[in-house]
Amino acid sequence: RWGSKMALKAAIAGLSAFQKVGLALSAASAVGQIQAGRARARAYETQAQQAELQGRRQALKYQQDGIQVLRNTRRNISTVTARAAAGGIAPYSGTPRSLQLYAQSTGTEEFYLTRENAQLAEVTGDINRQQFESAASQARRQGFMNAVGTVGQAAFMVGSIGGQTAGAQTASGLSPTTSYSYNVQPPGQLSVFNTGP
Repeated sequence: RWGSKMALKAAIAGLSAFQKVGLALSAASAVGQIQAGRARARAYETQAQQAELQGRRQALKYQQDGIQVLRNTRRNISTVTARAAAGGIAPYSGTPRSLQLYAQSTGTEEFYLTRENAQLAEVTGDINRQQFESAASQARRQGFMNAVGTVGQAAFMVGSIGGQTAGAQTASGLSPTTSYSYNVQPPGQLSVFNTGP
């Protein structure tokens, strides 16, 4: 441990002022990229919480609609029964009974539809939450990968100052004087592209 600190100090001491400034700026840029990735991740996490809450609110609305459907069904059946009895017709047979069964049937269908919609709203909220959480993870990773690229580019630049000629390539085939950006896109695909000299 002590030896590696000494080796790092010796390496830094052997750099020119221009190289030291370049490394310091690259380190600051790398830290900024990590912090930006974390900030984007926090924003996605907030959106994940909002998506889940929105799904729950929508489910609750559908449940309330279902309760109202049952109330309306009960009211319709009661109205048919009362009118039939007031008109001197047997309220539980013939046409009044058919109307009661129809009201009950359609009310039950509407009630079950609102229950299914409530369940779908909760599932949709959960799926949206998971997608935002995945995007948050990707944002953190992208910030880190961009920081690694910046540090790597700085290392190439320090090594090439005063050493390599323009247009030289490293052992990896990447140009030390070209800027590379790392972009992580859902569902976790990493793409590297040249952003120019």
